[in-house]
Amino acid sequence: MTHVSELGANPLDVVRDDCQSIAERLGDDVQRFAGKTVLITGAAGMLPAYLVDVLAHLNDTKRLAKPVEILAVVRSPDSNEFRLRHLRGRKDVQFILADAAMPFEVEERVHFYVHAASPASPTAYRADPVGTLEVNGPGTRHVLELAKRDAAESVLYFSTSEVYGSPDAANIPTPETYVGATQWLGGRACYVEGKRFGEALCAASWEQHRTPVKIVRPFHIQGPGLRLNDGRIVAELIRMGIEGLPFELKSNGMATRTYGYISDAAFAFLKVLLSNEDGEAFNVGADNPETSMKELASIVSRIFGRTEPVRVGADTRAAHLAGAPDRVRPDLAKIRDRLGVVPMVSLEDGLQRTIHWHRSRLAVAAS
Repeated sequence: MTHVSELGANPLDVVRDDCQSIAERLGDDVQRFAGKTVLITGAAGMLPAYLVDVLAHLNDTKRLAKPVEILAVVRSPDSNEFRLRHLRGRKDVQFILADAAMPFEVEERVHFYVHAASPASPTAYRADPVGTLEVNGPGTRHVLELAKRDAAESVLYFSTSEVYGSPDAANIPTPETYVGATQWLGGRACYVEGKRFGEALCAASWEQHRTPVKIVRPFHIQGPGLRLNDGRIVAELIRMGIEGLPFELKSNGMATRTYGYISDAAFAFLKVLLSNEDGEAFNVGADNPETSMKELASIVSRIFGRTEPVRVGADTRAAHLAGAPDRVRPDLAKIRDRLGVVPMVSLEDGLQRTIHWHRSRLAVAAS
């Protein structure tokens, strides 16, 4: 992986360098995609967009014996402008305009399905709680039915670490076997319970129909494609840095998280998709360092060259913080032992790459 200081001014330089690293780590496993068709819902989202880019990169670099065909399901004509605009007009990438919460038509046979459509930030899913439930409920069922129709080789469902709720100290780091306690009425329930139901559908489909479905539970991931209006901590801090605002936290800054980088996450997603671990769920993210939000803000502040101290407790009434856990840290033993997936990008390197992408993107837009 190229050091951020050696990357050019084009925002796609970061993405392409990441894709090169992911392809090299996958090795011969990528040949499973040769001559196949992959459908990805929510394709313009931060996490699934990287899967689209990796597959397109495999075609560009002729790593496959035959090109892979990519079907990218997006909700609106403009939804992919922010992240996948550079892939428009390609013969190997077909954009399908559809709301993945509703049944949509796919005429050709699809070999691999990835269902990643869903709001993920609290500000987004709280704005559309019914739609969030529908895309993870009926939307997931439709994808599983398509996979059954096609006798698909593999299906990947994107769940979330939020299914664990707020684990007690004895279950941090949190393993996949932990049964979380969550609030099912109001607040974050539309997202958490939607994902839980989606997981239950996947498990039932595997048990009843032997649909080869796997589940990933992403923890906190950063990288290109992170929207500055996302509302979550990394996006907020980068926005403050870019806009020259003081670094202020709406909490006391004591809550801790681990933060993974998107190239590590995308590699993990593809390893799970290409595995034989049907009916299984895997944590995806970074397991260290466990960093307080105040510490994270200090790192971002330093990257932006700031010297003023980080302010905390600026708005203790912030609605989107209600129900957020105090500690979030995955146990990655399962994905490490079974699939050999180990995070490689450090917290600071990931932040630098994410910030470089944003700076480059804004510079190009302003030129």
